[in-house]
Amino acid sequence: MKKLLSLALISLLFACKEDRPAPENLIVGKWKLISYCKRNGTNACTNITMPDNKCVYVEFSKKGSFEETYKGTIPVEYAFLGCGGGGYIMENDDIRIQASCMSSSNGALITVKLLTERQLVLIPFETGDYVFERELILNT
Repeated sequence: MKKLLSLALISLLFACKEDRPAPENLIVGKWKLISYCKRNGTNACTNITMPDNKCVYVEFSKKGSFEETYKGTIPVEYAFLGCGGGGYIMENDDIRIQASCMSSSNGALITVKLLTERQLVLIPFETGDYVFERELILNT
């Protein structure tokens, strides 16, 4: 009876195990910037919600390319990094973006605060969250 109870308990534990996709697979897709914290000093920022008529998108491909695009705005008004395109690699649970406008050929390591099927929260600078929602899933 004890063996049967132990077997049932072990089976239940494995059945409840959550299969969460790896970050390098979960990040792939097109993400729309919803809000961000605009820096207004070294350790301070102001929360900005994106207007409905202005869109900033970041897109991560399976092949390691990164693209930032805009609709109804330009990088001077609203942007994430303002670099256009480049490449990326996942480093543990964070992301290193490499683009030609960056001062280092190493790119920038950006903290991934949250990554789910629908939401991506990045901290590209010392302070402030950049909140994205998934726009569509890539098939490439």
